[in-house]
Amino acid sequence: MIILGIESSAVAAGAAVVKDGKLIGETYLNTGLTHSETLLPLVESCLRSVKLTPADVDAYAVAAGPGSFTGVRIGISAVKGLVFEKDVPVYGISTLEALASGAMVDGYLITPVMDARCRQVYTASFVCEQGALLRIREDTALRLDELYNEMKAKKLPVLLIGDGAKLTGAFLKEKGDVKFCMFPEIFQYQHASGVAFAAWMRYNKGETGQPGDMLQPRYLRLPQAERERLKGEQKQ
Repeated sequence: MIILGIESSAVAAGAAVVKDGKLIGETYLNTGLTHSETLLPLVESCLRSVKLTPADVDAYAVAAGPGSFTGVRIGISAVKGLVFEKDVPVYGISTLEALASGAMVDGYLITPVMDARCRQVYTASFVCEQGALLRIREDTALRLDELYNEMKAKKLPVLLIGDGAKLTGAFLKEKGDVKFCMFPEIFQYQHASGVAFAAWMRYNKGETGQPGDMLQPRYLRLPQAERERLKGEQKQ
């Protein structure tokens, strides 16, 4: 089973190929360059490096959100284009689940966090048991104080991963009563390998994916422009 994973939900972007549960190739950029310009070249480079073509890919996976509204749309559009008129399944993967899939460490509350601005994060919670990733908190947007209260109640050491790890770690350090650790910065950010591996785990659970034209972004809140529009209407 060959799965091509694509990640463009935040500043970092990339592509990865997982074959039968083993990562065999990955391309990655974290330069802030526009994903619409870099993503497809990253896909092409990744496939070429492992001597594969799109025809060899058995399934595609993409980070479907939460994340940057533009970045998520670019990733989904890229996958829809790659599978157009092909009978190939697609897995829309939570960006937070993909992060956790790259941080499966026993004994920790695995907590992916993405900076949602205004001292909020997009987050979820997972634990790893006998090599399986178990979700215990659905994707949501929380204030840092709300996340802290949830962590404190769980009474497990916390493993932070994601582009919001530094922000969250600094807040927890101020509080002082929640044990936590972070992946090294080089591994903190979103990687396509996590997306592909999350899809592989779903495939092994019997999930068959979906047609590409059914892919939808998973936003946890409205875009800023839409929020401001609604706020203005409420004042009228």
